[in-house]
Amino acid sequence: MTTKGGENRMGREHPRTCTIVKELPLPRRIDGFSIPFFESLRYDTRRTGGRKDRRSFRLSRSFALAGADNMETMLQSRNLIELFNQSLTKLADPDKICVEVIRADRHETLTFGQLNDRAGTFAAWLMRESGLAPGDKVALVSRNRADWDIAFWGTILAGRVPVLIDPERGPHGVITHMQATDSRALILADDYTEEDARRELADYCHANGICLLMMTSGPLCPVVGPDLAAMEAVGRGIAPDDTAVILCTSGTTGDPREVELTHANLIANLEGSIRKVDLTQADVLGHILPPHHSFGMTVGKMLALAAGATNIYTNEYREVADLIRDRGITIFIAIPALYTTLAKKLDDGVARQKKESRLTALLDRYAPGFVGRRMRKKLGWTQVRFFLSGAAPMPRWVLESLWRRGFRMYEGYGTTENSPVYGFNERSDRIGSVGQPICTLTTKIVDEQNRTLPPHQRGEICLGGPCIAKGYYKNPKATEAVIDVDEYGVRWLHTGDLGYLDEQGNLYITGRKKYLIILPGGKNVNPERVESALSEAQFVKEILVVPSRREESSGLMEESVRVLVQPAWETLETHTGQSRQDLLAQPQLVKNLIWESIRDCQQRNKHLSHYEKIATHNIEIHPGEFLKTSTGKVKRDHYINLEHLEAKHTRIVEYKAAKASQRSIHDAAGA
Repeated sequence: MTTKGGENRMGREHPRTCTIVKELPLPRRIDGFSIPFFESLRYDTRRTGGRKDRRSFRLSRSFALAGADNMETMLQSRNLIELFNQSLTKLADPDKICVEVIRADRHETLTFGQLNDRAGTFAAWLMRESGLAPGDKVALVSRNRADWDIAFWGTILAGRVPVLIDPERGPHGVITHMQATDSRALILADDYTEEDARRELADYCHANGICLLMMTSGPLCPVVGPDLAAMEAVGRGIAPDDTAVILCTSGTTGDPREVELTHANLIANLEGSIRKVDLTQADVLGHILPPHHSFGMTVGKMLALAAGATNIYTNEYREVADLIRDRGITIFIAIPALYTTLAKKLDDGVARQKKESRLTALLDRYAPGFVGRRMRKKLGWTQVRFFLSGAAPMPRWVLESLWRRGFRMYEGYGTTENSPVYGFNERSDRIGSVGQPICTLTTKIVDEQNRTLPPHQRGEICLGGPCIAKGYYKNPKATEAVIDVDEYGVRWLHTGDLGYLDEQGNLYITGRKKYLIILPGGKNVNPERVESALSEAQFVKEILVVPSRREESSGLMEESVRVLVQPAWETLETHTGQSRQDLLAQPQLVKNLIWESIRDCQQRNKHLSHYEKIATHNIEIHPGEFLKTSTGKVKRDHYINLEHLEAKHTRIVEYKAAKASQRSIHDAAGA
């Protein structure tokens, strides 16, 4: 029964249900996992100081749009095969666009019906013709394209395990991953790097009896027709804790590792994410995330399919503004670098208008939301519900600049090992936080002795629940180093990230444990915090803060701050009236201008402590782009001495453990 339709907070029409869902029916147990803490995760008024939790109200809208029965069935799927079948046969319109890929070299669309048919056909071929057994690993090396979705879902429907490998890795890297995961097949895109590299991989497959399938412009496999009965049998035979997908970590701190995610891991993360994001069939999700990355795979692919929403991918950064307008995108996901560019352009545009109009200056000061609404109307972005950032920390000034003008900018957090979504902050009064976790995760902060810390005390971030990965494939030592199980059977992931929780359970990330710079005076410098603050500087395009070691006469190693700056060449050219080539011949001039803009930025910034502020002698000009992963993370290991870091933190841990032991002995003696 419904009453008169109304508009939601973002202006979209939707039916309003009479019965408001005040409590999510969270299970006490997910297949394969005992979850004793689920009861405490119910949405009630205890976590909001007596206020009603708005998320429960948003859920009723989702159920009204998507269909409560269909959504409940989807969320109760035992594995990804059941989820796929339920979503495509009961929830999604078969003629609706499921996937649209817009690349510089190709433009493809795939409806829900086409994905169902083609993925089923590929699954049938794998089961009948490939010679692969259930559970065998299938390496998938491809950029984002329609065939990627067909290959990925077809492999899962056949009961095989896709191994997602970054197509930016060379043949040696691909072979290393295939060997590490015991891959028995390789699906290789015809646009993978150079012809010689493709030939090298083909030779490796032929020499080792590995099935090789080239992804070309034609059909992915010979047409054999889907075998629904066989796929249903495969689905019944897969347990929730069986491995579903193997992903690689980003490799920012060394060689990537292979992470095993189970069906239960991914179902739990999708369940929590779809309720947190409030994703429905009415949404159009746009992103620039590569599909081999955990965030791109889960949010960019699985989440949209599970909700029956359209998923649009592009690698055309310059066309993002037009894409959001022309495709009616309601949620856009990108890395911080894109939003930083957006914020700078908006700030520059407003600054130019302020010079021409005193009224604009007054409005931007006292009514910035009005200025923002005018901007969004001019851009054609009025249908956008929110923007979501992931994969790396967002500079605080970018969040503040966009939020104050009414751009709903949600900063997310997650790791591959937690499948990967943690949650995001959806409130402007909590800038700096990544919000509360999804309903299938819980969080705690621990010290070096793994003791849980109270609110506002900083330590290592640990995530627990059914989303936590099975581990690193055939690497029990690495698995034991980051995942432990408590007395209730709950798996806890030690993320290596530092942060704290407030009284409401909102998470604040302060840095990466490994990259913490300890100055001679004992003060700690978080590189990400300094980078975030100084990225606002006028002549800075990108900045990287890393430790620099110095050996003293005593033989001890001391750390100092080293700052690598990639100049904003276009801005410098406009400011000086000189070409980039002329500026490269004047490194001291470039450094002086950059230092002046950084100094001004530091003087305006109220969040940096005096010991976090840098001096001109710390700055080094880095003329070109920083080496990055496919998701835009800088590969810090290329710019720092990792052996020094490992040795340093080992000494710190040993010292703290010794001090703790001494305190325990002292306390015992006193007692």
